[in-house]
Amino acid sequence: MSIPSEIAHCQYHPRAAAGWFCPACDAKLCPDCAVLESVASTDLLSCARCGGAVEEFKVHRSHAPFSRRLLGTWSYPLRKSGLLALLAVGAVVAMSRGLASILPFVPGLILLTIWLGSFWGSLFWIVRGTAMGAEHFTAPDFHDVHHDLVSPAIRGTVATALIWVPAVLFIWNADETNGSIAMFAVMVLATVLYAPMALLFAATGQGTLSLLNPFKVIGIGMRLGRAYLVVAAWMVPLALLHLVLMFVAGKVSSLSIPLLPSVVGEALSLYVPFVMARMLGLLLYVHGDRVGYGVDSEFYEPALPGVKPRGKKRAARVPAQAQPEAIRPRVIELEPEPAPRPAATPEPLEVQVVKAVETNALDRALELYRRLPEAPAPLPAASHVAVGQKAASVGDYPLAVRALKQVAQHSPEDPLAPKACVILARLYGERLGDEASALKLYRHVVGRYPGTDAARFAQSRLTPA
Repeated sequence: MSIPSEIAHCQYHPRAAAGWFCPACDAKLCPDCAVLESVASTDLLSCARCGGAVEEFKVHRSHAPFSRRLLGTWSYPLRKSGLLALLAVGAVVAMSRGLASILPFVPGLILLTIWLGSFWGSLFWIVRGTAMGAEHFTAPDFHDVHHDLVSPAIRGTVATALIWVPAVLFIWNADETNGSIAMFAVMVLATVLYAPMALLFAATGQGTLSLLNPFKVIGIGMRLGRAYLVVAAWMVPLALLHLVLMFVAGKVSSLSIPLLPSVVGEALSLYVPFVMARMLGLLLYVHGDRVGYGVDSEFYEPALPGVKPRGKKRAARVPAQAQPEAIRPRVIELEPEPAPRPAATPEPLEVQVVKAVETNALDRALELYRRLPEAPAPLPAASHVAVGQKAASVGDYPLAVRALKQVAQHSPEDPLAPKACVILARLYGERLGDEASALKLYRHVVGRYPGTDAARFAQSRLTPA
C-alpha cells in the first residue's frame, strides 16, 4: 500500500491527480492510465502502460481541510435519522426528567439516572460512531443498564465537573465587583478550551479518575493541535445558538398540550449537543492516531475516493513472424527467375517458449515470454503456468501475474486453471499486499473447482485458524 504525504500527479498526464502506482514501471497513474479488468470473476487493477499489477495511493484523512469537514456537522441532526434520534432521545429525557421532579427520592434518583444516561449515552454514541466513519445516526445498542445508562451518566457528569462546579460556586458567591467579572471571563475561556477534550475523554472510555486530571486532558488536547483549537472555537457560536434554542424550547414546552410540547422542546435543546458530539467524533476520525485511538492504517483513505480506473491496455505490436500467413503482404513475381536458397525461417516466439518450457530452460522461457505481445498468446496453459511460477520465484511479479492471468481468463476449463488461480491469489496476498483480491480469487476457486486440491487449499486460506 503506497501512502504518499500528498496527492501525486500522473506521470503521463501531469495535470491529473494520480490514484495508483505501478511498481513495475515506477509510474504514478491517473484513472486514464490504470486498467480495471475482470479475472476469474475478480476485479483486478493493472497498469495501462506495462500491464503490471498496481497499488492504490492513499493519503491521510487530514489531507482534506478539517474546517470543511466541520461544516457538514450543522446538518447532521437534521437528516432523517438525526431528526428521529432528536425526538426519541427528547421523549426519554422529557418523561424521565418530568417524573423525577414529582416522585420520591429513590424513584426520582433512578429516573434522573435514566435522564442523564440517555443524554450522555446518545452523545457518546455519536462521538464513537463518527470516529468510526458513520455518516448517519444509528440507534444506540442500549442493552445493559449499568454500561449504557449509569456509566455514561457518571462519566458525563464527572467529565464536566471541573466546568460546572466552579461555575456553580461562582454564581453562588458572585458580587458586582470588577474582579468577579474578570473571573467570569476567565471561567468562560477555560470552559471553551477544556470542555471539548473532557467530553472526548469521557466518550472514548478513559478511566473515571483520569477525567478529573486536567493535565492529562489538556495534554491530549495539545497533541491534537490546531484541529482541537478549531473545534474549541466553534463552541462559542454553538453556545450562543444553544441559548437561543433553549429559550425557544422553553416557550414550546409551556404550551398547554400534553407531552408533545415537552418532547419537541427537549428535541430542540438537543440540537447543539448533537452537533458538538459530531464535531468531536470528526476530530477523532481525522486525528485519532495522534492520541493512540484506533490503528494507524485506518486513518488513510484513497487519494481519489469513488474514482474507478477507466484506462485501456495499449494495443501491442504483433511480431512479423507471428502474423498469420493471410495478412502478410504477398509479392507477385511477373517473371519467375531462379532465386537463391532461402535462409531458414526463425520459429515463432510462441513455439520457442513452448520448447524452452518442455526442455526446462525456464530462464530462456522468461526471456522469450517478455517479448510476446500482451494480447492473449496462443500458448498451452502449461507454458503460461510454468512461466508464471518461474517469474514469481525470481521476483518478477508483474510478469508472473500477466502469465497466470492468461490461464485464469482464457483457459478456465483447463485442468491447470485452478492451480493458476491459486498461485495468482498467493501472489496478490503474499507478495503484492492485495489481500482483498486474493480472497476473491480463493472464493472463486472454491466455487468453480470444488473437490480439487486447489479448492481445498483455497478453503484453508478462507477458514480462520
